Amino acid sequence: MNCVIVDDEKLSRTIVEKFVQDTSSLNLVGSYSKGSELHKALNSKQVDLIFLDINMPEINGIDLVKTTENIPQVIFITSHTDYAIEAFEHDVTDYLVKPIKFQRFLKSVDRAEKIHNAFRIEETDKNTIYVKSDSRLIKIDLTKLTYIEALGDYVRIHSKHGKYTVLSTMKAMDLKLPDDQFMRVHKSYIVRIDKIQKVIKSEVHLEGYTVPVSRSYKDALKERLPLL
Repeated sequence: MNCVIVDDEKLSRTIVEKFVQDTSSLNLVGSYSKGSELHKALNSKQVDLIFLDINMPEINGIDLVKTTENIPQVIFITSHTDYAIEAFEHDVTDYLVKPIKFQRFLKSVDRAEKIHNAFRIEETDKNTIYVKSDSRLIKIDLTKLTYIEALGDYVRIHSKHGKYTVLSTMKAMDLKLPDDQFMRVHKSYIVRIDKIQKVIKSEVHLEGYTVPVSRSYKDALKERLPLL
């Protein structure tokens, strides 16, 4: 996985750089001291994973995640444990507390790698996705998929052919799915747009299912639905 490090503390960056160099599954493509440099990196490089400090001048890590569209997997790095709950509300892959131990770092990378490899879109057929569920590689027809829900450290895919539980964050899943077919309507739900039958108040009614819509996604949902 291609990764970048964003941390204003030079010593911390140096330690994480060394950890990355000692991890065969990682390829460091950038190391930055300012959060503002992250956007440039994402626009010019293929980045799969970000090691991101929370407490930084100019803009902190949490605000970076909030304001960066299509951000890849993030592992937060911080000296404080107070941000843990808020951090995981933004679908980060993991949360490391300084001083970081190499074994704990490897555990985070292993999780990131499993999420990275948990599913892929078939390049020759945009209506097909392959997911790893119960150690099996399963082919899913995206046109048969109704919605995806967050389930702790996993997501559950609801399809006409069955339900599949996959190790992933909602953010990672959202990035993989075609934008013209799916959209997020809640921090815990992604729906297939053409399966929406009606929207009533704060609920989306799909084919046989009802899922909540959060206030922050209501306007975007209205814009995506074809209205007469």
